[in-house]
Amino acid sequence: MAEKILIDTDLGSDCDDAGALALLHNMAEEGMAKTIGITHCASEISGAIALKVINEWYKRSDIPIGRLTRYKFLEGEKCTSFTKKTAESYIESHEIPRFEDSVKVMRKALVENTGVTLVTIGMMNNVADLLRSEPDEISDKNGLELVRDSVRCMYSMGGNFKDFEYEEYNIKTDVKSANYVAAHFPAPIIYAGFELGCDIKTGNNLKNGSDENPVRKMYDILGGLGFSWDPITAYCAIRQENKFFDKSSEKTISFDDRGRTICTDGGKDFYLVMTAELEAVRAELDKYIR
Repeated sequence: MAEKILIDTDLGSDCDDAGALALLHNMAEEGMAKTIGITHCASEISGAIALKVINEWYKRSDIPIGRLTRYKFLEGEKCTSFTKKTAESYIESHEIPRFEDSVKVMRKALVENTGVTLVTIGMMNNVADLLRSEPDEISDKNGLELVRDSVRCMYSMGGNFKDFEYEEYNIKTDVKSANYVAAHFPAPIIYAGFELGCDIKTGNNLKNGSDENPVRKMYDILGGLGFSWDPITAYCAIRQENKFFDKSSEKTISFDDRGRTICTDGGKDFYLVMTAELEAVRAELDKYIR
């Protein structure tokens, strides 16, 4: 059965978000996933436009896209290095698209679906805001109730479960949201830590594809290869039982005010542990990043 995937991304500062989306679209093409929404956790519009371009390239233009519109977050050159050119090229021949707010898109997706796997490959601000959301014209349920009733689990790229002194980027950029979600999310959270993807570079098959593929163009900025944090997270969310990664025992996971991981035994959450050789994992991910 195809996993129902609702994915939230900070596409803009690295190419691995784009790799995760390529993987998601190609696994959906093979019947393993059904993407019910993609949301962007940064307010810079080039990110949402780049998501639209990627979806159109993979013939998935029907997937709703949400953009952070409630406040300014993650703007500037560092946060647009993988999206600005894509967006500029798009609007040369198209009108600037309009996007609904990310929380609205999430709420609609959860009203219309149950058994959803939520995936975060960026900061937790959209998910925190979803949990805090009040009843509206979409649903008479608040966000916590919607998540409780419609989400089976969440896979999140965040934290470090090898070096507990490490301040992982997705967490430290918005620690308050990460801790709010850790404390209030009513379903299991499975964390894919920084340690999983930093020794695996993927993107080899993009080099053999079209020069017009927007994902390839983003990878080309880094010479054709990228680290694999986000593709690993998306892969494990879609294939939750696989021969490459296992879950830890049940844990309680939170973060200190600098973004360092706090992990204790017992609880509802987990982190992923790699059980295969690096080359085998790389080859498996590259099958779908094309």
